[in-house]
Formats: sequence, structure tokens, C-alpha cells
Amino acid sequence: MSEGVLNERFEQFLERRIPPSSSITLSQSNVFIFPTKTGFVFGFFIALLIIGAINYQASLVFGLAFLLGAMLMVTILYTFRNLSGLRLELAESRPGFVGEDVQFSVRVVRPSGRGREGVQLGWPGSIRQWAELADKEADVVRLYVRGSHRGWLDPGRLLIETYYPLGLLRAWTWVDLNARALVYPKPIFENLPRFTSGRRDEGVLVDPLGSDDFTDIKAYTRGDPIKHVIWRSYARSDGRDLQVKRFTSYQEPRLWLRFDDVQGDTEARLQRLTGMALRATREDREFGLELPAMNVRLQPGIGEAHLETVLRELALYGR
Repeated sequence: MSEGVLNERFEQFLERRIPPSSSITLSQSNVFIFPTKTGFVFGFFIALLIIGAINYQASLVFGLAFLLGAMLMVTILYTFRNLSGLRLELAESRPGFVGEDVQFSVRVVRPSGRGREGVQLGWPGSIRQWAELADKEADVVRLYVRGSHRGWLDPGRLLIETYYPLGLLRAWTWVDLNARALVYPKPIFENLPRFTSGRRDEGVLVDPLGSDDFTDIKAYTRGDPIKHVIWRSYARSDGRDLQVKRFTSYQEPRLWLRFDDVQGDTEARLQRLTGMALRATREDREFGLELPAMNVRLQPGIGEAHLETVLRELALYGR
């Protein structure tokens, strides 16, 4: 049977045995225990002592073998007890960017009584952390998972394990706390435009060539576009009065981040828009967002709350 099939069946077994929940209490039904390599060597040594004691009729060797066997039995109870009764719940998840570590905070609560030692938590492929429960009844453990792609990050099942007290046995479990966090596109930083064009009532008046917002008529001067000349007026004046139409535009101090205005494929455009949003927030620029394909139009705003809303739309674009 292939490894993939075994993993799939094990996942199905965990789904039945330990269903997903935002708060899980560890007990006999969801904690597994098995000897470590050291534990197997320890058991083999006990077996050798018993065989030697039978062969040589050595009472002291029998006593030593039974003492070590009793120690192993007691260790089983203590190892299981170190996890039994612990309650785990997701306290917080923070968003991050692609390629960075995304933070999850897991709250671990032990029942009243003696403390618990040597309890480790961690997701596959991440660094495991210790839960400090020797002198306090609850601890918040911060765990980190690498964000490999934008959108929602589901780290999967969380491993909780202990080798307490002697390292002869390992007690562990896999729990699903319904944890997920939002991963933003990896930012590409580029210079922001100082202004963008806007409507007549939205900005400061300027006079760039090529604008299509008519404002008044003025006398022709060298360099004015020929297409703006009022030829009808010129004909009426018998060629003495050459006038041109004057067009104006208005500078929009607010910045619009538009998907169609940046270069690259979809991911590159989202990365550039992410960098522009971060830079605009850092420079206290008011900015809005337009994603035509998703019918998203966020009105210009400023501040961290507005930035989070923009980054969320960019992270979930097309998802």
C-alpha cells in the first residue's frame, strides 16, 4: 500500500476520531501513546534481565527486572497524564504576506492541580514551541507557519506531544482548531504618482495639453495645438483674429490604485498594487482601489483600517 493511501486513510481516521473544533479537550479518546526508541531499548534490557535471572536463578536480578518493569508501567501513566485534561483553543490569527511567517496564537489550559511539563506544540514543517504550564494554569503559545500563497492559509492539524517524564514513551495527538489566516500578496514597491486626473470638483486646477475638459477661449500663441483652433471664428474675422479653445484638467490629490493601470500578469499586478497601498499608507496618502474584473471599487480612504480592507481585497482576488 502506497504512502499516499496510508496518509489519506489516517486523515480519515483522525476526522472520525478527532473532528475539527475551535476548542478541544484532550482525553483517553484522542491521545495516542507509544514507546520511543529509548523505550524499546529499555524494554529489551528488562527482557534480557529476566532471561538472565531465569538462567542463573538470580533473585536480585529478578528484583531489578521487576523494579524497572514497574517503573515503565508508572511512566506510561505519567506520560498520558501529562496531556490528559489539557484544553486547546485558537486565541488569535494574524495576517501576513507571501513568503513570511504567519502568526497563530493557541491558548492551552490545564485542569487545576499539578502542573504539566514538557508539552510541545507545532504544525508540520514549522518550529515547535513549549507550553509553560508548570506554574500557571494557562499559557498562550505563538506558532508560525510560512505563507506560501496568497488567500486563506489553512495550516491543517496541530501536533501536541510530550516525552515526559523519562523519554521512554511518547504521547501525542493531532487536533484541528479550524485555524486559518489571510495571506496578502508579496509587495513590489514602486514610486507613486504625485497626482492623478479627476473631475472638475475633485481637485486642483491645472492646464495640461491634451485635456478634454473645455474651459474658455484665448488668443492663439505659438505652440498651441492646431486642432484647438476655432476656424469658424477665424473665417469671420477675415484672418485677423486667430483664437483657440482652452482645455483644463484637475489634479486629483487622492490616489487611485487600478488593476488595469499596472503592468504584468495577475500576480505581478496584485503585488505592485500591494506595494503601492503600503507606500501610500506610509506617506499618509488618501487612496482608493479598483478591481474591474471583481466589480470592486473601494472609495479613497486613509489609515490602517482602510489599508487592511484594501489588502484583503487584493489577497482574495479571484479566490
